[in-house]
Amino acid sequence: MIIWVGGCAMVANAGGLWAADLLKETVSSYVGSGYNQDVPPFRQFCHAAAKIIQRRRAKSTNTLSDGPVIFVFEASPTVSGVSLEVRPRFDCGEASIEGRVWMGASRLGRATGIALPDGGDADRFNYVIEKLGMGSRPAIYYDASQDDSVMRAYPHGLADPDTFDDLSLNASELSLEHIKKMLDGAHSRLLITPTASDLARDLWEDKGKSIPIGLAEKGVQKILHAVLSSSLGFGSIVVRQEGTSEMGRYDFFLEEQDPVHPSVWTHHAVLELKVLKSFTESGNPVPAASNVDAVTDGLDQADKYRKDHSCRMAALCCYDMRKAPDVSGAIAHELDRAKALDVAIWAWPLYSTAQQARRA
Repeated sequence: MIIWVGGCAMVANAGGLWAADLLKETVSSYVGSGYNQDVPPFRQFCHAAAKIIQRRRAKSTNTLSDGPVIFVFEASPTVSGVSLEVRPRFDCGEASIEGRVWMGASRLGRATGIALPDGGDADRFNYVIEKLGMGSRPAIYYDASQDDSVMRAYPHGLADPDTFDDLSLNASELSLEHIKKMLDGAHSRLLITPTASDLARDLWEDKGKSIPIGLAEKGVQKILHAVLSSSLGFGSIVVRQEGTSEMGRYDFFLEEQDPVHPSVWTHHAVLELKVLKSFTESGNPVPAASNVDAVTDGLDQADKYRKDHSCRMAALCCYDMRKAPDVSGAIAHELDRAKALDVAIWAWPLYSTAQQARRA
């Protein structure tokens, strides 16, 4: 997995949470690569390449069968005598792209192509590295004959073939199991204790007393938004945050744009978040009944938002920041109803100290 930005310390903004750019960079350093319109250009480049491949795949099942394609980020060949093909509307994906290396900026609105030589992977790598002199430029390699659902990104260029990330193009296969796996990873890497990441530390007002910040739910939401966007963007899924519906404001809405017909969207899932607490930000006790009601309300909201947006799936995600987290007990009273409603209900513990987590 690619480590894009390592060890980035967070800086709180005026609202008490994290600056958006630092949040995305820090999440990337823990969970790997991804895409969002506000993240570094190479990840935007990867997203643009993915959309072009998807559009070509949607034309026909054998559209990309005539050879691999290589995308090189912001590069120009260092040799003369090669035939160049310039396409000013390359991102539309209207013409064939296979059998060539394409060079362009982050959005691939315009690209310049050069035919790849015959041979195997090694021959194509050597051609880009030695002949074209572009081995150190970030690149993407896609070969539908090997696996048409994955493209491989090389952030340090083809000259460093051991540093890569395999990026899935099959967003339509999104399932609750896949979503749960992503959230499990975010929990273990970023949230479980204040020492899990720079982000988790700032969710607590007083770690020793298990007092969360007043905007704890908002903080968890921002972290998860960056994680989901990073994990799902290459498959053309858009992660919408805090949108308005007739029934209120959902936390996350996952939808996918058709690669050929941009006006057509598939509504995949609604995710509702709830944070359970023992104390308010000022240290006042939170009644146990309030946490019980929060889970009940969250389940109602997830069910209603899913129906409101005609989504395939819905889930209630509970983060237990109480002094003694009890994730099973937190949601036990709504398990049967969640099953009847066909809404997934999950819970994770957030411990105020690493010592508490070890004792759990």
